[in-house]
Amino acid sequence: MVDFYRKWATDYDHQMLDKLGYTSPTKIAQQLGEQLPDTRSTVFDVGCGTGLTCVFLAAKGYTNLDGIDLSPEMVRVAAERGIYRELLVGDVNQALDRDSNSYDAVISSGTFTHGHVGPEPMDEIFRILKPGGILACTVHEDLWESMGFEKKFATLVEQAVATRISLKLDSYYKTGPAEGWFCVYQKNT
Repeated sequence: MVDFYRKWATDYDHQMLDKLGYTSPTKIAQQLGEQLPDTRSTVFDVGCGTGLTCVFLAAKGYTNLDGIDLSPEMVRVAAERGIYRELLVGDVNQALDRDSNSYDAVISSGTFTHGHVGPEPMDEIFRILKPGGILACTVHEDLWESMGFEKKFATLVEQAVATRISLKLDSYYKTGPAEGWFCVYQKNT
């Protein structure tokens, strides 16, 4: 997977945005912005890739943006944007090197897509969120049940860790079928 993204890093934005009409990063960032109007809020971008998701947030004035991705090359491209305070190369399937209750929001677009990251990072994500913090992420429809995302989110709600704000099936692209869940959850206080 790292080798795949290493080779794709420099052309990723062109391929996804210009050729395929990829809108998922902007859509999920808009949903987060609706829940998090304070542009001084701290946001952690899980699976940040080249930084497409935070481009929208930065354009809206958000400045406290951090990110993590498995691919050093993708992180390099994201760093070149100049919108992140801090970027980490790391595996989101491992413990996140972040303090508990340290972020107002976590955002992720395209990370829970091809089955290389399951729902296991959700515990870490909710650990680093401040009470009242927002998670806005996308999950590919094919993985929602089969990889256990539906069950994981239901468990987080049942255990009073989180409250669902919205859950909508929508397209990742300008045209095409709805193939991903756009999820917005709030960490309970």
